[in-house]
Amino acid sequence: NMADEIEKNGQHYLYYDVELPLTEVLARLQLRGMYVDRDELTDFGRMLDDRINLLCDEIYSLAGEEFNINSPKQLGVILFEKLELKPVKKTKTGYATNADVLEKLRDKHPIVNFIMEYRQLAKLKSTYCDGLRAVVNPNTHRIHSVFTQTVTVTGRLSSTEPNLQNIPTRTEL
Repeated sequence: NMADEIEKNGQHYLYYDVELPLTEVLARLQLRGMYVDRDELTDFGRMLDDRINLLCDEIYSLAGEEFNINSPKQLGVILFEKLELKPVKKTKTGYATNADVLEKLRDKHPIVNFIMEYRQLAKLKSTYCDGLRAVVNPNTHRIHSVFTQTVTVTGRLSSTEPNLQNIPTRTEL
């Protein structure tokens, strides 16, 4: 049985004194949730929208036309055909425009830095402003993430629905 396995493997302390008590802490954490100020999140989203709109105007101005910045195909045409930047690599569907490629091109044309900032802010807006607002419980005004002890190979905690462990911290925003 499981108790015998725990003893045989010398995991008595780990199981009974670490893992089991942690389940109660995690259960309370999930039930309590994390308070979110929806108005603050909405204001942050509006601020991001304003900056995103300014970036779009700047990008369109430098490109000489409007296009779908979120389309790698259209962006590739603008960067590598219209603006004649040297392609770093091609994909099956056209030019690669991923973050590594843009990083290599950032000194070649001012549009590249604007595109990189646009992508960063659009990701913040969709994933964190819009995404987190969507999972705030309307009654508690809290996010009730699910914490799991047994999912990762390394023994770390896992957070899902939403994952509160991948919120970016490297930038001021």
